[in-house]
Amino acid sequence: MSTEPEAPEWSLPAVRRGRVGGLLRTRDFGLLWAGESISGFGSAITTVALPLVAVSTLHASVGMVALLTAASWLPWMLIGLPAGTWVDRWPRRRTLLIADLISAAVLTAIPIAAWTGVLTVAMLLAAALAAGTSSMFFSLAFNAYLPHLLTSDDRLEGNARLQTSAQAAQVAGPGLGGLLAQLAGPVCGLLADALTFLVSAVCLLSLRAGPEPRSAQVSRPRMIRQIAEGLEPWRHGGFLLPMLVVAATMNFGMMGVFALRIVFLVRTDGAVPGTAGVLISAGSLGGLMGAALARRTVTRFGSARTYLIVSIATAPFILLLPATSHGWRLLLFPAGSFVVLAGLAMAGVITFTFRANYIPPHLLGRVTAATGFVVAGTVPLGAATAGALATAFGIRTALWALAALFAVMPNFLLATSLRTMRDFPDRPDYLSDSTDELTMDTRP
Repeated sequence: MSTEPEAPEWSLPAVRRGRVGGLLRTRDFGLLWAGESISGFGSAITTVALPLVAVSTLHASVGMVALLTAASWLPWMLIGLPAGTWVDRWPRRRTLLIADLISAAVLTAIPIAAWTGVLTVAMLLAAALAAGTSSMFFSLAFNAYLPHLLTSDDRLEGNARLQTSAQAAQVAGPGLGGLLAQLAGPVCGLLADALTFLVSAVCLLSLRAGPEPRSAQVSRPRMIRQIAEGLEPWRHGGFLLPMLVVAATMNFGMMGVFALRIVFLVRTDGAVPGTAGVLISAGSLGGLMGAALARRTVTRFGSARTYLIVSIATAPFILLLPATSHGWRLLLFPAGSFVVLAGLAMAGVITFTFRANYIPPHLLGRVTAATGFVVAGTVPLGAATAGALATAFGIRTALWALAALFAVMPNFLLATSLRTMRDFPDRPDYLSDSTDELTMDTRP
């Protein structure tokens, strides 16, 4: 990125440059990274295990499988905006701990219900909704807590390391989830994920970071005003609102595709659960590469320029997914996923760093929630639409329609000021020190 602002007084000292291991050598960030990485690995297992429970154990319809994805993201639509205000009021590390423990409890309950013979599709949907709610609060609190551990100079490295480990989890997790489903049943994957949430909680309890900045005491009548502060940034800047619209539409298409990918590979292409998991894992290698290359690419070409080019160049490769079929054409699925996820991971590192530098820390929860309300809020709509299209016209036709929407949307960014920018700004021009602004969380 371009010149960054001075580190705020609540940041920890920057890691000495050139030190082997970088931020991972610092105790608190190392623990936070380890807990989040292990938990991310378990969550990647669940992305395969949960729909396989519905398909293999409960013999659910394609529409019901898509609704599982919708239920996981529905909390962003229902309570995303007030959740950001609550997170800005609450101690963020405590919020992270509670979210981890709730997720562990919910994911443990599903195997118990399955083993006792009482598991139903309705229970699975309720569990997906509950786990999605705790995941939303964790995401909001995590993004707001991270700047407490990092100086502005270290945030690009920190986000790159977190994204790299998250993408590594996406590589290994789905394959293991499919293998566990084939050998021991899909519910075992959910139990493994529950254990990783407990590991994350232990890592959070072990942090030695000083007290967080004290949140301003806000009375309940002012909640609407507090929410409005998180929406304010889109009134300024020629590229912010278009980025949000493009991101929301792309999420709609992509998550519709992802909601159908397991049932598409298993029922349409005839892949066994283990093969489906391997195909998804192979494609996820692209995300690992994208996250690993993000720092170097941004340094050489600029943050805004990299974001724009990567988004436009990689999105059309999603069209390879619905082109997947039997035999050698199964390889089209991981090939398309590889390129698309590489672009998403690189853009994710850029946008997370942009937001952490651009927004005052006391507003990060609200701004993240406002972005998530719009961008992540489209996910249940995309998943529900995918289920409806697949039921009416077939799974492959639904995938073609949703993939085409995802592929064309980034081109609309060429009509904004992004096409002439090298780097995203570090601070909003129109704000004083006491107010805030936003980056776009344009990637899931």
